[in-house]
Amino acid sequence: MSPYKLALTILLMVALIAGCSKKKEEAAEMEQELLGQKDTAAQVQTEVGPVADTGPEVDVTAIPEEQPIYAPPPGEGYTVQVAGCEDRAYAQFLIDRYTSRGYEPFITTATVGGQTYYRVRIGTFETLAEANALKAELADRYSVKAWIDYTQ
Repeated sequence: MSPYKLALTILLMVALIAGCSKKKEEAAEMEQELLGQKDTAAQVQTEVGPVADTGPEVDVTAIPEEQPIYAPPPGEGYTVQVAGCEDRAYAQFLIDRYTSRGYEPFITTATVGGQTYYRVRIGTFETLAEANALKAELADRYSVKAWIDYTQ
């Protein structure tokens, strides 16, 4: 074998070994980040997007303001958020829509800059894999761009 071919072969082997090592390091870092997010209750993923299934207009007067609308289940874990609405009636419409589809949705609220937002969420899962499975199902069946949060 010529010295050029030998040098080229050695360089290719070194490049392959270095590339594999780097990928293993990146995979280990990603795994540590995911494990760390559960411990710190950080948001796992934020894909903000509109809900594809908007449905018909909702009569705001049909739901009295003092009536509670689907409280979150007890406990902590991963949850799949399907929408964040400024309109309480629309959030209730989404609750009814997902309930009729066989899910157990709930609503949480958040106030940002004086504006109340109604977060429509489904499930409390112990593992990220379970939450990702529901997220994938919603995307596949209903074209919903959902995201996953860890709640306490």
